[in-house]
Amino acid sequence: MTNVAQNAQKILEKDLHQKFVFYGKNALKWKRKCTILLPEIAKYRIWEKKGFSSIYEYAAKLAGINNASVNVALWAMRKIEDKPELKRVVEEKGIEIIRPIANIATPETAAFWAEKAMGMSKNTLAAYAKEYKKSELSSPCADSKNYYENQTLFSDLSAEQITMDLSPETAEQLQKLKGQLLQTYQTQIEAKKPIPQENAKRYVPAKIEKYVLAKTNNACAFPGCTKEYKYLHHTWRFALTKTHDPDTLIPLCKAHERMAHYGLIENEDLPPKNWKIKLEANKTTEKWQKVDKWVAEHYNKYNAKNQPPS
Repeated sequence: MTNVAQNAQKILEKDLHQKFVFYGKNALKWKRKCTILLPEIAKYRIWEKKGFSSIYEYAAKLAGINNASVNVALWAMRKIEDKPELKRVVEEKGIEIIRPIANIATPETAAFWAEKAMGMSKNTLAAYAKEYKKSELSSPCADSKNYYENQTLFSDLSAEQITMDLSPETAEQLQKLKGQLLQTYQTQIEAKKPIPQENAKRYVPAKIEKYVLAKTNNACAFPGCTKEYKYLHHTWRFALTKTHDPDTLIPLCKAHERMAHYGLIENEDLPPKNWKIKLEANKTTEKWQKVDKWVAEHYNKYNAKNQPPS
């Protein structure tokens, strides 16, 4: 094939791809608009009046919406029927994004949740909503210190729990033993702490990474989270300090790392046992805001580009 023919084929392939992406995006847009109409379609049984055997057949044949999506739509749209802010989110990002918040959003908080849903991925929003519900039900991080310590030492134990009746004296002795074991473990970890690396490249040195991960046994350090870590997060932003400090380098799962860069973790400059979520970002350091905004924008572009159709 000649260079001219190759160039012509590349132009053709690029044009085909661009058209397909354009049509696909518009198809998703109109599909989401159809989803919003489904509760009303069901209410007036329009599907039946138009000769369809069920609303599922109606949605599948006219809009290509599968049964599972119909069920989600009917449930979720009923939940947000009095929340126009969330309806607009559905039009922009699809019905799945609001599933984590459909039960907790109220007309008074709809704008708040719409803002979060527009800026977050579904998984990050779900994790944030979970922390929000915990903070509503009880005092935030009431037992986070104990949890963090237990997670550090015993995170590899089975989820099965054993209940025993113990005398007060035995219980006290076990409590002391646990404290001694934790203290010994932490002392051993701290003895191996490497010095911070300044003027560093992005790559985290193996010694620092090993030390940081040993403190949580490869788990996310956010209080109450048991997921495996995904990122090593610099609480003092690396873009500003160019330093890998083992005391401020924290293992986090994907969702909690996103929350950190959205500025939604309170007491982030303290050890993770002191962390809890914030309802609004209020960082006072302008440089941090710029770094986190850049990271969030970069992530959102990447996520939008690689997000599967909903």
